[in-house]
Amino acid sequence: MRTKQAVVLALSLLIGLSAGAAAATAFYWNRATALPTWYSTSGADTAVADVNTGSGNLLESKLASGQGVRYGDNNRIEISLTEAELTQLLAEGIAQTPEVAQFLPEADSLTATIRGDRVAGGIVVNPADLPTQQLPPQAQQALETALSSVPMLGDRPLYIGIEGSPRVDNGRLVLGDDTRIQVGRVNLSLDDVARLTGLDPAQITERINLALPQAGLTLDGLEFVNGEAVLRGATQN
Repeated sequence: MRTKQAVVLALSLLIGLSAGAAAATAFYWNRATALPTWYSTSGADTAVADVNTGSGNLLESKLASGQGVRYGDNNRIEISLTEAELTQLLAEGIAQTPEVAQFLPEADSLTATIRGDRVAGGIVVNPADLPTQQLPPQAQQALETALSSVPMLGDRPLYIGIEGSPRVDNGRLVLGDDTRIQVGRVNLSLDDVARLTGLDPAQITERINLALPQAGLTLDGLEFVNGEAVLRGATQN
């Protein structure tokens, strides 16, 4: 049931956490089916389109243009990312993870938002459109049971997201124990999701980490400054 590669924010939920979304919806229908204000905005649609094509490398493009890039001593480097660029970076990470990327065509929108030192990211998806045969057996059974028990669940889109305070560790974007899983406006702790899905908390934590795209850099730091994400690291040449 463990994926081969660390996966991103909201889309990783589709593999192991769909049961949590379904259970939350049954109890908190109005809040769980609320959609974010950015839904169907052009920026989110662009990020989804880029993942579907599997093309592009945002970090390489920024290094080539020099926009938002600052160089220091000893090959040190800082790269500033706007919310739109952070969304694109997450989308590229998804494209590198086949176990998750196969679900993206079913998603209407993808975005990431910076809130102080926290990041919220997620997708809008119709649960009935998910390719359930690609889910692990436990999640597949839970989702099918939920759709049968709550038929309205399959008739409207849901927002599934993750919010947390990330750090960069060994080239991965890693979220901590304060991470919250979001279904519409319903917030669930990792312990809540573990209880609803039957997954071990360690499995859930691993699934919400993202392997960042390679660009000839060794990334080792992340900070949020004035509404932007600042990646820090060193060039490899």
